[in-house]
Amino acid sequence: MPATSCTDSPSPPAAWRLSLKSLRLAGHILAGFAILAAMSLLRRRAGRLAGWWYRGLLRIMGIELEVRGPTPAPGTLVVANHVSWLDIIVFGGLLDAAFVSKSEVGDWAVIGRFARLTGTIFLPRGAGETREASNRIGTALAAGRCVVLFPEATTRADLLPSRFHARLFAAAIDGDHELQPAALHYPRDDGHPGHHPDAPWVEAASLAPHFMTLFRRHGLRARVTFCPPVPVASGDRRALAEQSHAAIASVLAASAEPEAD
Repeated sequence: MPATSCTDSPSPPAAWRLSLKSLRLAGHILAGFAILAAMSLLRRRAGRLAGWWYRGLLRIMGIELEVRGPTPAPGTLVVANHVSWLDIIVFGGLLDAAFVSKSEVGDWAVIGRFARLTGTIFLPRGAGETREASNRIGTALAAGRCVVLFPEATTRADLLPSRFHARLFAAAIDGDHELQPAALHYPRDDGHPGHHPDAPWVEAASLAPHFMTLFRRHGLRARVTFCPPVPVASGDRRALAEQSHAAIASVLAASAEPEAD
């Protein structure tokens, strides 16, 4: 009698766990719609409501957070490498922060409305269209809210970040606001360097299949290392972008080295 393979079907305990996880996700999504309604009335609490929702989603998905370094003070421009849509959930769960995003996100149905209500600053395409976005970043920082900027302007699967665009660093310079780099890493299970292969989400990929890949697995880790703040007194956007890039790259390069026993 030929052997029967069951590798394509989850074991009963795993199936139950996935079903329970799906029910929790459905309830959390419904709670998200209620939060959207509340945000329309309670604009000042939108960031805290979003933070609660982000943290709940991380728990349901089984994302383990590891935070290192000094937590940014209110009114800090946080610049980070960009790996995935999951980066927003991670930083949103850690900080009461607004995000800088490409303008197309504002046109997405539910996600776009959520982004607008939580104070997302949309960046039009083109170098000449950033002044208004920079002013909005400065306004948010002056109000004591952190703003998270991904200066690569795209997601990448590589461990080390690409060159940082410097234009929006002007918001920290103009208002003399604190600037703090943050290195984001999704460690592999096997201890090898690089991000976990399931974590990166590049622009060419569809969101829904990638979400389901992460949803079905358990135990993905997200490590955020907040580097020391970078002084903005120089007033040189390119220099600040390069210093921030170097700080993040140094942390990520060190993470690729085997840990001492």
